[in-house]
Amino acid sequence: MLAGTARVRITPPVGTWQGGYGARTRPSEGVLDDLHARALVLDGGDGGPKAAVVSLDILDLPKERTDRARQLAESLSGIPAGNIALCMSHTHWGPLTWEMEGFHQKIDPEYLLLLEKQVAGAVAAAARALRPVTARPGRGTAGFNINRRRLTPRGVGGPDPEGPADREVLVLRLDAVPPDGGARFIQANGVPLALLFRYTCHATSGPGLNDGGYCLHGDYPGAAAAFIERSYGGATRALFLQGCCGDTRPNLVTPEGRFRAGAWPEVQALGRELGTAAIAAAERTAFGQTPSDTPDILAVAGTTILLPFQIPSREELRHALDASDRPLSDSGRTWAERTLAALEAGTLPAGNPAEVQVFRIGPAWLVILPGEVFVEIGWRVRDAVAEAAGVPTANVIVAANANGDVGYVPTAAAMKLGGYEPTAHRMWCWPGCYVPEAQEILARAAADLAAGLAR
Repeated sequence: MLAGTARVRITPPVGTWQGGYGARTRPSEGVLDDLHARALVLDGGDGGPKAAVVSLDILDLPKERTDRARQLAESLSGIPAGNIALCMSHTHWGPLTWEMEGFHQKIDPEYLLLLEKQVAGAVAAAARALRPVTARPGRGTAGFNINRRRLTPRGVGGPDPEGPADREVLVLRLDAVPPDGGARFIQANGVPLALLFRYTCHATSGPGLNDGGYCLHGDYPGAAAAFIERSYGGATRALFLQGCCGDTRPNLVTPEGRFRAGAWPEVQALGRELGTAAIAAAERTAFGQTPSDTPDILAVAGTTILLPFQIPSREELRHALDASDRPLSDSGRTWAERTLAALEAGTLPAGNPAEVQVFRIGPAWLVILPGEVFVEIGWRVRDAVAEAAGVPTANVIVAANANGDVGYVPTAAAMKLGGYEPTAHRMWCWPGCYVPEAQEILARAAADLAAGLAR
């Protein structure tokens, strides 16, 4: 197997609106840290498949833009667009990439067109720097995330120490094979060519809107990637993959137990904590284990499925519009009116297309999902893929927030409790939250792909 890497700066101009918070009232005013696209290209060699994984310091990217960027990357590199994964860090301090219903924030179309070219260019550059590599998965932990859906008398929301949270730091270390025939699995200087690292936590650590929140930066994922690359003397490309973080965020709280924004030094500290955990896992993988007998093969498969919506009835929508005890917000009223009109016209969409990919990279199985998936769904997908592929769950890395935004994908239990995430579809003017079976739809799609690659 061959691999190459590249890094491209994608920081937008100051004055670009930022994505992630509807409360922002003005465009960005500065840059705390540059944003990047980091690309890893993989080549199975001897006529085998080619693939790419790109880590982007942005909140999200609509499906039509991810598809255009991947098609352009295919034309420049020869890698099939369906074999390219665009993985967003979900930083809430990057550029706005879509416009929320009922808010006055505006995208910069010229920047977004440039971003598509920058992503494609990063893939093409990485494809020109291929060299033989070997791959090894590893794991560590970082403890700064927490479930954010505590049930209180006021509703759902707040730090929940008892709620599900995935604190594993999963890594995939790629080392260049020495040309002199040295150790098969470790580069001569002991520094990896690339390090994929996955953590599961909303990139919302700060600073707050009144304390630097109008400055562009990559939040803790960007800080962690930069820390790893500095630690390896600039010889390594560190690609952050966001996990199924739909119901988790940084555990930064006030003395009263409410969530708060962190200061810039705290953002950097979280990045160092995660970066240190990723490096430690990578070093244990390289030096503390016997080389794997699994051949360093590459295989890729993908599919696009439909995530069906729960469709409200005409009566439910009319009641929501007419209710005086719980009046809708302006954006909520727009959602209800548009949904009712589409329902009566017979033009309501049944669901959202959702792309699922599985990459078999040596002993590791990388599963790529779209959207802000809840933690427990990520675990279910992991277990289903491990069973289908006949491998330990430790060898399966599930990442989300990729290849187009499908919003929040909650568990069936979370839908019953309600709260922000199960109702956030209104920002996109989608008719409803996804059906309770969404978890099994994603798990079945990923498992079917893995079973095909395991044959």
